[in-house]
Amino acid sequence: MDTGNKKVVVCDDDRGILDMLEMIVESVGVSVWTEVDSSKLLLQLETDVPKLLIIDLWMPNYPGDAIIRKLRADAHFDDLYILCISASLNGEQIAMEAGADQFLAKPFDIGQILSVLDRVLLEN
Repeated sequence: MDTGNKKVVVCDDDRGILDMLEMIVESVGVSVWTEVDSSKLLLQLETDVPKLLIIDLWMPNYPGDAIIRKLRADAHFDDLYILCISASLNGEQIAMEAGADQFLAKPFDIGQILSVLDRVLLEN
């Protein structure tokens, strides 16, 4: 997969999911950074905008849907693809209404993540 200088950011308060997603992204040769504390995410995104953000919906401190809404209100992030993940029953509706590009229910299949990486990172 030719990913150029594209980066992926993963934000989830579950360290196990965070570590697994980091390994998946790194396995395709893509630069990734992770954040377990959602309240720190926006400041980090201001200095380094990735191509893809994978974000959990329900997190303490700052919920994923609020972060997605804030990002979608800022033109600086117009090219950011947002994949929201959650085990919530109504998570897809909440994520899509907030402005996510795609939703995956937890538990997700590794193949689903690889498919998103392939599609999003190869877009021009």
